[in-house]
Parts: sequence; structure tokens; C-alpha cells
Amino acid sequence: MLASPDNGVPVLKTDDARRRRLVMPLFILSLVGLLVLGLAWNRGNDSKIVGAGSTLAAPMIDRAAIDYRNAFNADNPERPDQTGGDWVMDGSGLIYEPVGSMGGIMRLSDAEVDFAVSDYPLTTEALEERELGQFPLAAGAVAVVHDLDLGGKQLQLDATTVANIYLGTITKWNDKAIATLNPGLTLPDQAIKPVHRSDGSGSTQGITQWLATNSPQWNDGPGAGPAVTWPKEVGLAAKRSSGVVKTVNDNPGAIGYVEPGQAKSAGLQVAKLRNGASQFVAPDAAGMAASVKGMDWSSAEHFTRVAPNPDAKGAYPVTVPIYVVMKREPEQRTDAKRALGYLKYVLHRSDASVKKLGYLPLPQQGAQQVDDYITQTFPYAP
Repeated sequence: MLASPDNGVPVLKTDDARRRRLVMPLFILSLVGLLVLGLAWNRGNDSKIVGAGSTLAAPMIDRAAIDYRNAFNADNPERPDQTGGDWVMDGSGLIYEPVGSMGGIMRLSDAEVDFAVSDYPLTTEALEERELGQFPLAAGAVAVVHDLDLGGKQLQLDATTVANIYLGTITKWNDKAIATLNPGLTLPDQAIKPVHRSDGSGSTQGITQWLATNSPQWNDGPGAGPAVTWPKEVGLAAKRSSGVVKTVNDNPGAIGYVEPGQAKSAGLQVAKLRNGASQFVAPDAAGMAASVKGMDWSSAEHFTRVAPNPDAKGAYPVTVPIYVVMKREPEQRTDAKRALGYLKYVLHRSDASVKKLGYLPLPQQGAQQVDDYITQTFPYAP
């Protein structure tokens, strides 16, 4: 029978109704529990590995994933759909989210993310606190880019001049400071539109570190870091490297900073930068190699001491190591182990692709140090 309404809704008062009211919540809770377990089981048995982070390193990560699948397909000709027992060959083996170095490190708190890629190292204290390990995978560069037509000639800039552009004290391309660095080059009487990253990024860390090291005004102002407070009302903000590329392309007279391979693919011009030896150097293989020559590859303190030398002869001054950051005790060990297998492939077997895309592979000594570190640090290492 119907009893009086509860909050306007009639309530059945029969014994069967009471039983249903007790059993139904238990049934729903059981169903939700099974669903959660099912999702966890699917993640554990899914062949995808998930990475997130550096937009600077994204082309290398994506290209190496294709090479990794192809290499294992060739090694296992009788298994066209899978390799290694769990790496799917249909293109779904790796998901990489280019959310910026800072974003990738933050995404590591998600159980779905197996590794992060960053263009700057975390401190030893931060790694210990979060039970993480990190190691260099390759080296890259941050290029200063623009869209000027200079008749095939390459623009030359130094840190003081770039800092003053972003501080808003140099506003025209034909400014005397820029002209002095480029004798014989006809520069346009055109406004400069500085473009910077709006999200936390290793590219910002690299370029602002160079500026802060060489410009007291910049060091006392915005300073260095993956995210800094840019001067107000100066320039344009853009999210991720793709956003910087688009914004520079869409705004005549713009200047920005991105990985050189991505800049060239987008048709942007890349400037030579003055290093500590007073040489103007392009962000190419030779410039990066000179920067890391003789570098200490010691794994002490989780490779935090790995630092290119911007003052070396022939060195490109904004060369940056590309780091991988991973959990030492991940929620999904199987997926973390797969991720390490892929990353070790990048470390040892993808030198040709890495170089072709404009990155610098680790030297043999550095790669061996990384191997030893992986074995010692990650208990699930393959």
C-alpha cells in the first residue's frame, strides 16, 4: 500500500519494498566495484604506455615510438599484430601528451602516466620526496626564431639584446643594438612582437637561464625558471611550442623560442646566438656537440650535475639535456617496465632518427651511466 509521501514522493511500505531498498544499494556498490576493478584490469593488460611532458622533445619521442614498433616487427615476422608479447603494432603502443615539462611532471601523479619528459632536472630533494628517479635521454636546443626575410642571411643575437627585447626596451628590428650585432645586414623598420610560453616549460627554463646568466636586468627582473613573470604589456603569450610557432607565424615582426627542428618545419627563421666565447653559433648538431663535449655524465644525485657548457668554443649556448622522470614504485609495474624498454631503445638504438630530427644522442659513456642508473634505481627495470 502507499504510505504518506517522503518529500513529495510516495513510498512503498511493504516487506518486499523494504528488502529492495536494502539490497539495491549493495547491488549498486558491488557493480561500481566491479567496474573499477575492470578498468584497473584493462589498464594493467593494455599495451599502451603513456608519457607526458616536453613539447621540445615531442618529435623525438613520437619518431622513436614508430621506429621501436618497426624494429620489433622486423624481429618478429610471424607476429604482425604484436611484438614483445605486449607492444601493439597498430600505432596505439604509445600515447605521448606534449603538455610542457612542468605539465608532464605534474601528470606523473596520475596512475595512468608511466613517464614524464622534461628539459630541466628536478632537484634531488624533489625526487626523494616524491620517490622518483630521473635520467638524461638526449640533448636538444632552444632556438630563438623570427619571421623576417633577410635575404637568406642568418640573424645574430646575444643574451643582452634578447633580454631587452622581452623587457620592452628594444622595440624595433632596426634598433642600433641589433644592427651592431649584424653589420652589413639590412634590418626592417618594423615593430618587434615578443612571444613567450604561457605554460610552464623547459624551453622557458632554458632561454631564461641564458638571459639571467648574461643580463643583470633580466636576472633582477623576471629571472630564470620554467614559468616566470613576464613584463606586463610586452609581447604575446602562447601555449605549448605549437602555439609559439603559430603566433610567430601569424604576427609579422614576431620573435619567439622553440626547438629548432619544429621551427624549420614551420618555415620560421632561426637566429645564431652568441656564446661565452663571443662566437655566434647556430642550434645545430655541431653547436650542441661542442656544448656537451667533456661533460660530466656522473649519475650522482640523479644526474642533476649534468650541465652543458655555454662558454666552450663552438658551443650553442642554449643546449638543454632532455630528462625522463619516472616513479620508483609505480602503480602499474608492467606498464612502467614497457616504458623503460622503449626508453632504452631510444637511448641505444635510435641515434640516426634522433640526429635527423636535430637532437643529439648521448655519448656511449653517458648511455652506459644511464643504463647502470636505471638498473640500480627502478626495481622493475627490464
